[in-house]
Amino acid sequence: MKFLSALLILFLSFSSLSAFASDPLSTLELLKELVRIDTSNPPGNETAAARFIQDYLKKFGIDSEIIESKPGRGNLIARLKGNGKKESLALLGHLDVVPADPKEWKHPPFEAVVEGDHIHGRGTLDMKGLAALEINTVARLKLENFPLEGDVLLILTADEEAGGKEGAHFLVQNHWEKVKTPQVFSEGSIGVEREGMNLYPVQVAEKGVAWMKLTATGASGHGSMPTKDNAVLKLIRAIDRLTARPEPLERTAVVQEFLNQLSQSMPFPQSWVLKHFFDGPVKALAPKLAGDFLEKQKAFGAMIRNTVTPTMLQAGYKTNVIPAEATGFIDARILPGWTAESFRKKLEERLSDPGIKIEVVMESLPNESDFRTPFFQTLKKSIQSVDPKALVAPYMSPGATDLRFFREKGSTCYGIIPFVASQEEIDTVHGKDERVRISEIARGEKILYNLVTSLQGGPSHESQPSTTP
Repeated sequence: MKFLSALLILFLSFSSLSAFASDPLSTLELLKELVRIDTSNPPGNETAAARFIQDYLKKFGIDSEIIESKPGRGNLIARLKGNGKKESLALLGHLDVVPADPKEWKHPPFEAVVEGDHIHGRGTLDMKGLAALEINTVARLKLENFPLEGDVLLILTADEEAGGKEGAHFLVQNHWEKVKTPQVFSEGSIGVEREGMNLYPVQVAEKGVAWMKLTATGASGHGSMPTKDNAVLKLIRAIDRLTARPEPLERTAVVQEFLNQLSQSMPFPQSWVLKHFFDGPVKALAPKLAGDFLEKQKAFGAMIRNTVTPTMLQAGYKTNVIPAEATGFIDARILPGWTAESFRKKLEERLSDPGIKIEVVMESLPNESDFRTPFFQTLKKSIQSVDPKALVAPYMSPGATDLRFFREKGSTCYGIIPFVASQEEIDTVHGKDERVRISEIARGEKILYNLVTSLQGGPSHESQPSTTP
């Protein structure tokens, strides 16, 4: 009997080891599976993706928890424990994607079609590609029984594309003890091909959000009898005054360092201009001399000033009736040092029109992390060990990500999707025919593995990051 019991225990041990030692999917195959789970937001349906990931992680002996903010809005948390010698690191990602109209796409957006060196599909760049890297990095660490000195968390959230209320914001506000971490890595930018080099702009800061509603009032009446007291005309003129000229250039520490780093790869006089972009004569002439450049390089143009963009207009109910009220909405993004209210007052003073009411309808403060840290230097080395042509520089994102919720809690947060893409490929994010090069997935695997093992491993791993695929 004892012999049979021992034999049974031995059998179960081998069975357990076999299940634990399951080979992970290639990151490409994992990305395909994630793309094929439609998590368009709205409505999201992120729980379906979270459950798939939970089952996948179980194959490697990794437990995870799914927390729903609402039915179907699932957030997944997994943790690999370290020995406590180092602080924890979170790999953060979101599972939702923006909607896609199949009629506009070359390939169906949720079929993950491979064509040449590209995989096509909604979320391949934003950001199921990085999520797949994060999932497989955690799986690899577990399979290798890697000696972690600090915990590694995997946090995959819902609702990032609609503001994060049901995702990262929900977790930080209601389950902080489960996601608390002093270091976070996520999206925020992407590597880009620029004039013979690969530029990796690491997001260390985000502009603030100040969505505003403009309300104009006037006299209602018959459309056949024009009047100057027309709410629609007042609104149009107000928006024109607010957007007729760009906001003035403003120096920030992050953007100045970004330009300093970029200048090192440029010949004179471009290098000098970049270093002194915010100084006296250059600052005064930049809007005129670099106007076309700033128009084409939208992300850079948005980093150097506050921005005001009209997005919606609403008025009237019948063609031949002059409405008594017209409303418009603007998406303003603000630099550090500004609040939504201080910027609203500035716009109000510019209009100087008591007939136009301006009110803030949604806001978030600008946020940033110090880029002069060992964390940033380790990320820089991890990128350069894989890509010798890499120029790594701190960057301010014009848009908002889930990182802002962690920065509000004091976490140091950096964001970059570690692929290199052409401008044409980057333009597919939130657009049609979104895609990523398969060769870039391999690059991203190496960079992320190097980052995690260098940060969370012992001294030998800090000095010798792995470059194996």
